[in-house]
Amino acid sequence: MKKILLPAAGVLLCAACTERMDISTDYAPPRPVITGYITTETAAHSIKISRTMPYFGSEELRTCSSAEVRINGVRLQSVGDGEYVTAPSFAGVPGQTYTLDVWMDFDDDGAPEHYSASATMPAMHTLDSITLSSIRLGTTRPPWMVVMHFQDLPGPNYFGAHLYINDTLYSDKIQRYFLNFFGDYVAEGQYIRFPATNYSIREEMWWETDNPFYVYPYDSLTLELNTLSSAYFEFIRTARQEISGGNPLFAGPPANVPTNLSGGAVGIFGAYTVSRQSLILPPEEEW
Repeated sequence: MKKILLPAAGVLLCAACTERMDISTDYAPPRPVITGYITTETAAHSIKISRTMPYFGSEELRTCSSAEVRINGVRLQSVGDGEYVTAPSFAGVPGQTYTLDVWMDFDDDGAPEHYSASATMPAMHTLDSITLSSIRLGTTRPPWMVVMHFQDLPGPNYFGAHLYINDTLYSDKIQRYFLNFFGDYVAEGQYIRFPATNYSIREEMWWETDNPFYVYPYDSLTLELNTLSSAYFEFIRTARQEISGGNPLFAGPPANVPTNLSGGAVGIFGAYTVSRQSLILPPEEEW
């Protein structure tokens, strides 16, 4: 059996959100779409700008590369196709609030409009380790669940988790991204041992309908734990429902998808923390 290694097909769209918007499925004039997020990783973080498309139209996505974009007053660089990036040395700090400001002449009247959003980086939950737990009771063989081990911080906490298999991002689509919420009645300040239930590890894993993903003994698994704000969590949850219904996000009307942007724009500006741990799959005799 030949192993298939696939490149990551995209980046999960995530963000903080506070305002719920109901958008008619009838014709509506285009609106600015501003999406992006920052993390605790040291890297160039991007903001993308485009516009909504008519629900029943065939218009192609239009981007904007003539805006002025700043985060906490620092100007981002345009790299074309409506994308603006921070310096590669940028990294978000837990507890700090970040404000995104965008100026652009969206309605072509000669005067730039202003759009803004803020997001606070949550406290970091540090992933201590990950282990495998067999789904088959009384055995140690696959299929396995990946179990996360970390100390819960006081208060309600909202989590996401990505899975990498070797160097491939398995959770490259929002539908595969793990989400969970721990209220203070569940795990207040306790040590957590919790399965990432989206990720059942077996030799043949679901990837696409006609294109399974194969894993083998001694492959490397890496789990990335993200700590999300409550609004950020709600955006991902709602966006996933929209996409599962067959509606490409912001291509048709994003009915009830929350946004935190002012000035009439839709989209997302968010922040989340990143902590990773890895393991090596057992030898063949344990499969």
